[in-house]
Amino acid sequence: MAEGSYYPGAASLISLLDKKIMIILQDGRHLVGILRSFDHFINLILENALERVICEDKYCDIPLGLYIVRGDNIVLLGEIDDIKEMSSKMQQISLEELSQLQEQVSGKLDWNIEA
Repeated sequence: MAEGSYYPGAASLISLLDKKIMIILQDGRHLVGILRSFDHFINLILENALERVICEDKYCDIPLGLYIVRGDNIVLLGEIDDIKEMSSKMQQISLEELSQLQEQVSGKLDWNIEA
């Protein structure tokens, strides 16, 4: 694709083929993977997909493998810059550490509805 070219609709995803992308879904989940294919409904096929669970300044990647994402569930997607991702201040933790951290954070929530 030539610099400055623009393709409307699903065709704009051509520039992201075979690149690492992050997708935010309507239910709030974050998916990361290599975009291998898509169709005109923006249904996507991700290779080496993982779900990235973020809690405060830490995250955990849960492997999913080959993954199909329905286009109508996508809120946002974009390419991940590997250099910026590596220099991020976020710390990767294990699933067990994430569970403990989520319990601590949920214990701090104050659900004072009558205030």
